Amino acid sequence: MKNNLIILSVILLTSCEPTLLAEFEDKPVVTCYLENEVSPVITISKIISFRDDVNYSSEDINALSITITDETSDMKYIMEPIGEGQYRNPMLIAKTGNQYSLRFIYNGDIISSETTIPVDAEDVVFSATQLGAMISTTKMKSPDIEITWSNENNDYYIIEGVTESSRQIQKYEENPAKGFQLNYTQGDKATLSSSDFNYFGDYEISILRILPEYVIMSQGSGNTSSSLVDIKGNIEGGYGLFTGVGRVKQIINIYEETMPSMP
Repeated sequence: MKNNLIILSVILLTSCEPTLLAEFEDKPVVTCYLENEVSPVITISKIISFRDDVNYSSEDINALSITITDETSDMKYIMEPIGEGQYRNPMLIAKTGNQYSLRFIYNGDIISSETTIPVDAEDVVFSATQLGAMISTTKMKSPDIEITWSNENNDYYIIEGVTESSRQIQKYEENPAKGFQLNYTQGDKATLSSSDFNYFGDYEISILRILPEYVIMSQGSGNTSSSLVDIKGNIEGGYGLFTGVGRVKQIINIYEETMPSMP
């Protein structure tokens, strides 16, 4: 911070390496994940700078003309606004292996991107689908869960989990997170450890095959709060991410174990 101004830092994707720029640009932030057999939702938002000497465009993020084209089947879909900067067309159902492109105009500039949907992880094996937990200083008593899959091409993967349960394992924690995401890997295995789970009940675990632009976004998310960081990702003319993911799901149950009785 210099001259009592907080500089907006922008990470640009250049030769797959992030580059910091201390300059504000009023461009849209795009978020859209395409998965097989799912109708995608695209979200448009604006960058807000801490500086008070910047000019914002008058574009209404709820009134944009956005199209997503399935380049594989040569089908164009006009995305319909559904509120809060979100757009969807229920006729668009994404398909594994297909290539998709995005296009719209924002503040007179063409915003575009393209991606493909990778195939799901193959040969996925979970060492267990249940874990026992105690309400104590040590959350889990059961062994860790090992997940393995095939990855001959060193593709990128991320493991994430989410629950709708409200029964906390540790009562002293106030509203702990209901979801988690492990760091991305180019390997063929991952471990779910005790610290990953905060609630009893079912967790939906996903093995996500992701593309390089997703990795660039993940690298940028760890920046300190001293600057606002927005990432260009794979959006031409804007920021954010338009990317395909492959997903394999598995339900894991976290059940309560009781302390063994003393002899």
